[in-house]
Amino acid sequence: MESYLSTEAPVSIYPWKLDAWRYAFRTTGIPGLALLCLLLGTMIQYADPSSAGPAHTSTTMLVLVRGPLCVAAFLLLLFQPRAPRLHLRDARVVFLLFAAFYLVSTLWSTEHKGTLGKGLEICLAGVVFWETSREENALQRVNALRQIILLVISLVAVVTVCGYLVHIHAFIQNRPGIFTRTTAQAPFLSGNGLGYVSSALFLVVFAEWQANRLARGTAFCQMAYAMFLFAFAASRTSFAILILSVIFVVARKSGTLGAVLTAILFALGLAFQDQIMVALQGKEATSDFTTLSGRTVMWTAAIRQWQQHPVLGAGGGVGGKETLKHIGDIYLQTASSLHNGFMELLTGLGAIGFGLGIYLLILVTLRTWQAWRDHPEYAGIYVLIIHVWMTTVMSTGVLGWMGYEMAFFLCILTNVDLVRRQSVRTYYPVFSVTQLSEQAGFAK
Repeated sequence: MESYLSTEAPVSIYPWKLDAWRYAFRTTGIPGLALLCLLLGTMIQYADPSSAGPAHTSTTMLVLVRGPLCVAAFLLLLFQPRAPRLHLRDARVVFLLFAAFYLVSTLWSTEHKGTLGKGLEICLAGVVFWETSREENALQRVNALRQIILLVISLVAVVTVCGYLVHIHAFIQNRPGIFTRTTAQAPFLSGNGLGYVSSALFLVVFAEWQANRLARGTAFCQMAYAMFLFAFAASRTSFAILILSVIFVVARKSGTLGAVLTAILFALGLAFQDQIMVALQGKEATSDFTTLSGRTVMWTAAIRQWQQHPVLGAGGGVGGKETLKHIGDIYLQTASSLHNGFMELLTGLGAIGFGLGIYLLILVTLRTWQAWRDHPEYAGIYVLIIHVWMTTVMSTGVLGWMGYEMAFFLCILTNVDLVRRQSVRTYYPVFSVTQLSEQAGFAK
């Protein structure tokens, strides 16, 4: 039986479903349009290793696409500037401090324009969710923002897979996946990125179904669509995300069932560990496999880079670039990032920014865990905290710079703040003078 909240439409990850787009933008209004601009600005780009430097910098896309879309988001948010009050114990206060420090790091950044642009995007994303939470239906609007994120990344993923299926050269990666000999990629989405996107889509739908907010048939169709996209991905990390997150979702609903599922998977892992390792390695060289495709080499170099600017870092969003410039490996110099959000944070913002970012991430995680227990109806948002952690460990994830993962994190953060405030009002209700008088027996 379906049991949606009365004022909310069920989640949909089909990018061709126009009703889902209309509902999301009608509910969010101007902040939704601003978020769309930010997401498109960060995702519509192409790899340009021929440019002077690492991280696939493309000046053309920055000038013609990302910059104008960022300005458009800024102008949209200025159209009706109105924001609610924040309490000191809100996680959003910590996020705003982090965003402000990121932006201020432009002053000592080794690449001022890069830090300034990324800092502005993070600040604008924070304002989007800040403005969204100003109305009484704030939770509904946050859910609608999540709907926009899901539809955008689903659209990007399906374009990537379609390009692969029609054999467009730029959309084919000669790297074996879990199910295919070659994998799908795009100028704007890597094979790993496709895995991260499709796993996020699957997990949201799975959690919504487990929370009885999606009918079984609808959920199965959407999960099948997400797994179809996942089948062409090149990400082993996203496979681990799926397994861990499914166990967590099941365990939150039934601890016994979660323990049984964990035991079964552990037994299967022990029984078929050799076959699993062969399947995971594929045709990758042993040296690359043991270094996690060169990740451990980059992370070691990142520690050395951080030691040159230990307190303040090299500037928000450019620490990884500085590391790759001096890494001394021609292959790794063409990497798009350090493939670790914590290392990007440490090299970019130093010990101060790293401490602030880690505190924010842990704070939101702990509150999400509690909110998941008290408000299981929002499991489709809370499940993404696992995705956030895994992508931050193995990719850029959150707190490095603006992306759809950052937008997901802001969804979680804002929702947790709002439900926490509702709980406080429930436990400590505010009475008017008349109500207090009536309760004390002074009413006529």
